[in-house]
Amino acid sequence: MKMQKVIFPLLLLLCLTVGVSQAQLKIDAGFFNSDLEVFFLRDLDLTNPGSSPMLFWVNFTNTGAENRYVILSLEIQCDRYGSLASGKTRPFGLGHGVTRTITNRDLGQSGSLFELDEYVIADAAKDLTRAILSTGSLPTDFYHFVLKIQDVNNPGIADSKTIDLTITNPTTLELVSPGRIVDQGELPTLFTTLPQFVWDSNAGEFSFTVCEQLPSNSSPEDVMDNEPRFHTTIQNAKNLIYPSSGAFPIEEGHTYYWQVKAIMMTTGGPVELKSEIWGFKIGSTQNVQLESQMIILRSALQGLLGDDAVNALFNEGGDLYQFLPTGVIFYKGRSLTIQELQTLAQQVNSGVLEIIDYHVE
Repeated sequence: MKMQKVIFPLLLLLCLTVGVSQAQLKIDAGFFNSDLEVFFLRDLDLTNPGSSPMLFWVNFTNTGAENRYVILSLEIQCDRYGSLASGKTRPFGLGHGVTRTITNRDLGQSGSLFELDEYVIADAAKDLTRAILSTGSLPTDFYHFVLKIQDVNNPGIADSKTIDLTITNPTTLELVSPGRIVDQGELPTLFTTLPQFVWDSNAGEFSFTVCEQLPSNSSPEDVMDNEPRFHTTIQNAKNLIYPSSGAFPIEEGHTYYWQVKAIMMTTGGPVELKSEIWGFKIGSTQNVQLESQMIILRSALQGLLGDDAVNALFNEGGDLYQFLPTGVIFYKGRSLTIQELQTLAQQVNSGVLEIIDYHVE
């Protein structure tokens, strides 16, 4: 029993001592822009990190009661190729209670207190270099920047932080509808002033623009320089119905061009991937309604008079050739709906009514 009473407080003291030691150095880090989708090789020169743009920041603190002599290390990894490069600074002093904040540029700046003195490029980086020769950017993958602060005299006193980056490299942008690419034949005609636009891409943010073709325009690019009929930015969607409000209306008899630009965040800022320019015409919706009425009217008359009689009326040379309905039907001095006319045709077919004669006025 006496041995247990002695060991217990010693174990407790040991645990407390280790916990306090580990807490004497603290490190934190993060990217200035964590939404990066494209990472150009020139922006991450593994042999000269000082040439990179502002990518990440590092904050480290000596929370202990005594000054320390420490080393800061960095390792860059990716899931596909493993460790790409690693390095560490020369030892430097970090006073008790002192917090320092640096960036990736400090790690590569010649003569900097935090310059990486030992920087080794792993064999995997050679494979990575071959993978990016065609695009100049890091391939799609998950990248990890592992930063560690460590006491030189007591390596057990240390802290680390890993910041992760997902590179997607959006490369595709294809328009689907409406219309077709301009300068490749007659543009299709739409019979709606509220068309739905659809495109396909592996990007996540888009700039969408519709412009009207004017007589003064000489090229598709010239059209897209006109004041937009509608322009907006879209996130996480690849379709849009032309708004009925909040935009200049699309009008019958006019021609419109549209284009989508994928917006991609890179280490050098946002860049755009442009789609082709497509176009379409807007036809008269009234003509569509008349054509629809004509189809229904002919169907009802066929029920009343038969196919041969109706074809003779509407074909070339017939009394109703090129006839366009007014939308008004009279029967015994009153107007009928199309549905009522269809009911009359059903009554003729069933023998309730009989047509004796007909003529065209």
